[in-house]
Amino acid sequence: MRCISRLITLLGSAVCLVASEPGACIVVDGARIMAGDLTASIPAFLALPADKDLGPAPAGTLVRTYSKVQLAALLPGTAAELPNRICVQRRRDAIPPEVWQAAVDAAMNRLCDSAPWKATVVEAPRHRFPLGELVFNRAGLIASRGSVQLWRGALHLPDKSSAPVWVRVEIQSQRRAVVMQRAVAAGGTIGVEDYREEEIWAPGPCAAAGEAVKPEGMVAKRTLAQGAVLGGEDLRRAPAVRRGEPVELQASAGATRLRVPTVAEHDAEVGDNVQLKSSWNGTKLVGRVTGTQKARVE
Repeated sequence: MRCISRLITLLGSAVCLVASEPGACIVVDGARIMAGDLTASIPAFLALPADKDLGPAPAGTLVRTYSKVQLAALLPGTAAELPNRICVQRRRDAIPPEVWQAAVDAAMNRLCDSAPWKATVVEAPRHRFPLGELVFNRAGLIASRGSVQLWRGALHLPDKSSAPVWVRVEIQSQRRAVVMQRAVAAGGTIGVEDYREEEIWAPGPCAAAGEAVKPEGMVAKRTLAQGAVLGGEDLRRAPAVRRGEPVELQASAGATRLRVPTVAEHDAEVGDNVQLKSSWNGTKLVGRVTGTQKARVE
């Protein structure tokens, strides 16, 4: 057996990494081992006050063992009544489904205190844990495209230590969103009749309040199906200069100001350079976009 030796008060007991057979160890409820915890198995400990602290209970799934010599150090003159070895472990029980659900509900109440939400635990660990408090926070939530998400949390134990835990939980929250009322192809401009703002149930916890997407006049980056929920990542601004359309190019030389009619060879936004072709003689020119269908030679 591989053990990590630790001293606790008068006892140089051992904390072992291998669990004992079920029922072979004395089980304690708290974070400390009290003399009263041992009396049922070792009547000689009735000679000590029941609340005498014998040291910390083993954490998590570890087991603490005591030799006969260590026990006799606490109970002089009783060696004949003592076993050769005992082990002690923290009480561990399976966490009921309703406790996992209550912990998730508490976390959702903190995260979404002003928005309606739904959260259902669909999977949780089945092995046994010491008595403690389950805690989940936003940092442990692993985002996914679907409504079922992995949520990592912690089981806080009475001795101030903690153990990692997880659940898979289906989460939806109600939010105001922009929903397409008809399909728009990639590159198409979105008009006011193409979308509508609605209250919907969407996967994931409530999002931080922010400015709503305003799609009117924007261009679709991809094909948007009817019923699609729009996000800022689906849209781009409409170009100030469009390919094949006339552009007024301003040029200057000293006090002379010229306005040259040109045609754009590609789309461009304000601040971008754009390739132009002169409508007078077909000369290739380059200008910086300054506004709608306007550019300037710099």
